[in-house]
Amino acid sequence: MYIGKDYIKEIQKFTTSHYWNSGVRITTGVMIPMLIMVQKGWLSEGIPFLWGALFVSLTDTPGPINHRRNGMIAGTVLNTAAVLLTGAVYELQGLLLIEVLVLSFFFSLLGIYGTRAGAVGTLAIVVMVLNMSPFRDHENLLLNAALTAGGGIWYASFSILLFRLQPYRLVEQALGENLLQIADYIRARAKFYKEGADIDACFRRVMQEQVDVLKNQNQLRELIFRTRQFVSDPSPKSRSIMMIFLESLDMFEETMYVYQDYKLLHQHTRHTDILRKFHAMINKLADELERIGLFVQAGLPVKTTPEFGQGLNELGHALEVHKMSSTGVTVRQSLHALELTIENIQSVVNRLGNLVLFTQLKIDVNPTLQYQEPEQYKTTNQAETSKPIHVSLIFENLTLRSNNFRYAARLTLAMAIGYGAAVFFGLSHFYWVLLTIVTILKPVYNVTRKRNIQRVIGTLGGILAASLILFLISNNTVLLILMFACMLMAYSFLRINYLGFVIFLTIYVIITFHFLNPLEFKGLIGERLVDTFVGSVVAAIAARFFFPVWKHEDIDGLMIKMLEANRTYFLAAMKYLNTQPVGYGEYNAARNNAIVALTNLSDDFQQMLAEPGQGKKSSHIHQFVIASHTLTSRISALTAKYLDYIPAEHVANTHQIIAQLLQNSIENLSTGKPTPARSIATQFKATNPLTIINSLAHEIHAITQKMVVAKE
Repeated sequence: MYIGKDYIKEIQKFTTSHYWNSGVRITTGVMIPMLIMVQKGWLSEGIPFLWGALFVSLTDTPGPINHRRNGMIAGTVLNTAAVLLTGAVYELQGLLLIEVLVLSFFFSLLGIYGTRAGAVGTLAIVVMVLNMSPFRDHENLLLNAALTAGGGIWYASFSILLFRLQPYRLVEQALGENLLQIADYIRARAKFYKEGADIDACFRRVMQEQVDVLKNQNQLRELIFRTRQFVSDPSPKSRSIMMIFLESLDMFEETMYVYQDYKLLHQHTRHTDILRKFHAMINKLADELERIGLFVQAGLPVKTTPEFGQGLNELGHALEVHKMSSTGVTVRQSLHALELTIENIQSVVNRLGNLVLFTQLKIDVNPTLQYQEPEQYKTTNQAETSKPIHVSLIFENLTLRSNNFRYAARLTLAMAIGYGAAVFFGLSHFYWVLLTIVTILKPVYNVTRKRNIQRVIGTLGGILAASLILFLISNNTVLLILMFACMLMAYSFLRINYLGFVIFLTIYVIITFHFLNPLEFKGLIGERLVDTFVGSVVAAIAARFFFPVWKHEDIDGLMIKMLEANRTYFLAAMKYLNTQPVGYGEYNAARNNAIVALTNLSDDFQQMLAEPGQGKKSSHIHQFVIASHTLTSRISALTAKYLDYIPAEHVANTHQIIAQLLQNSIENLSTGKPTPARSIATQFKATNPLTIINSLAHEIHAITQKMVVAKE
């Protein structure tokens, strides 16, 4: 529950975000022509124009302006083509069914070219389905197509004009959101220090937050470096945005550092309040970063610099007092890890200060800064938002080995079944069945399952809310204002809260029907419920049984990639620490690859848990993901000064054995045959960063052996 200022903060987050900005842009882009049509009495004839604007606007997702522009052009062309084809064959039921199957397959296959292309294809299917309504005027085919194209052109021109007026607004909002997500990640890490913390649950939360941050950074990276290409004279503002982004990347990496075994740490400090103080300090760090993120998201300079000096001094003093009264090697090692954590917090605090100065334009960023992404920050996106348009790519994906092909085939079969069911049951609004299937059925099973539930609940909730509104309010002006507000909220929630989107969209649609046909809209409500239910059932069956894509089938490959990435990262880190600065580029590339591999593994594991029958089989994989996460963080925290205290022969020996353990773990998973582990437990008398990494490598090796045995 949010209380007091928390409500204000959450509202501020939402109303300064690009989600709200998109909702305002979409609503304005559709409502301006709608109000003109209402004024002139053209609303009924102008529906195709409004649909053309609306369904092009929904492809206008955040990204470089050239991608947005190309997506809107493609959306306009495909939507117009769908209107022409549907109108031409509407009276010929056999040809109409063929069109549904062919266009559903082809348009859904466009996802091979990236997320934006997939959205363009899906919305073209929606336009096709809506034009199958028996209430549409199918006589004026060319006029409907021209109006659809005109609506798309209008919205594209409107959106590009807004970009030209504020070229950096979307970047600021995305950058602010990135800082807010890093703040949430820091809060997730703070929970490790909370009294009675469930360490496994904390790791699950941290992994999910990390996935969200990395996804956002991948999109933001492309957005920043492509947007700069459209500004001929980079301003101090643009250079400031660049530096905030680069600073945020370094900050996020530092927040990933892990120095301690949290379970042991809680045992060693259970009679003190030291962890409570660390928990409060790290949460304060997250709060300050969130405050800065809100200012960046709003496009405003941060007024005050965070003050942590006194708090860190008190924390260091409390830790020193506790060290003086502590005995035992392992206890002192845990307390030393807390000292490193304080250093880490101080480093992040310094970066917060830099962020403040960047927003105030008080750091003189070099005007000759090269406007391309520094080599050390380049990484492979886990899900590319766009790909070059090559027709050959379609033919390459015409195989069941392609997840895009499987999704296209699944959707096509579901549309055929939905069409047949609607005809069999004599549903007059059969296109709503198809519309439900298109909007619910997604390439990933757990997304489809979640959307299916939310669609049904949201439709019911929206119908109840709309019925109450229409029962209590009869003033058309008030209803029109509520309709606008619901449309704004629906399209603001579209990409962050599907349930909220469905509720507000349903209210908006019902009020619209009330205006268009006040005598029959009550009957339409009941029919909509029936059609939604039929479409949901078909979508659920299709997702479960028609060419399903199961994440658990790919998890072994991702675990192998994770092991390979961590092994390469460890070897690069050791090379870099011993040969500075020779191995710097190699180290950064290996680090980025390890983080991406970890993010992909964590994301797929979370999706796998929602698949049928996987909850009980995931314990070893869960252990592997946590151990891999800890290993990556431990490697990130390696520094040369800690290796200087370890004898060179021990460093070399441990180095080789860790690399071999990770290689053996790879062989365990790839060959399905367990390999023995070489132990070095008796060769070291003291714990140090390398022995901890060695212990983690042994743990991972043991987990992979258990997984092999479990499969036999």
